Amino acid sequence: MTERCWMAALASAVVLVGTLCAVDLLLTIGVIKKLREYGPAGRAGAPGRGMTPLRPGEELPAFTAVAVDGAPVSRASLPDGALIAFLSPTCEPCRQKLPELVAYAAAEPGGRDRTLAVVVGEPEECERFVQELSPVTRVVVEPRGGPVCAALRVDAFPTTLRVSSDRDRTVVTGFVVDLARETAAR
Repeated sequence: MTERCWMAALASAVVLVGTLCAVDLLLTIGVIKKLREYGPAGRAGAPGRGMTPLRPGEELPAFTAVAVDGAPVSRASLPDGALIAFLSPTCEPCRQKLPELVAYAAAEPGGRDRTLAVVVGEPEECERFVQELSPVTRVVVEPRGGPVCAALRVDAFPTTLRVSSDRDRTVVTGFVVDLARETAAR
């Protein structure tokens, strides 16, 4: 090959590498922008927006909401041993956990007042969850970052909290509850 052919091949290789680097840079910038939308990265199972979740032994913060049936819901309305479940219809693990929650709530000895389901999303996308949960539990529908989620510091789904009365206060006794195991144990 002549020197001119080598120079043409080298120039083509440099242009190709430069183009690949430019495309890689654009893709990296796109990924960084998308990651910023999701907030800071946390450990697996931890809320992703930087909220510190309630821990066992912490007092349950006060909250008020209205259930889909119009009944008021608050910290004071939760009986001893109540379960609060936070679900989102846009979350695949939530869709998988829905039948477990329905079975758990249906088997709960105290009836539908011993569980509370907070379904997070737009009302029309929450309809299926509300239809399945309403016969067996109290249901609150709220947007992401709504008052119950904000008060109880929940920003990851699904999340379940077990609460108990401790003297004159209500405390969190469990953060992750295995609904299938608890239902089978009854």
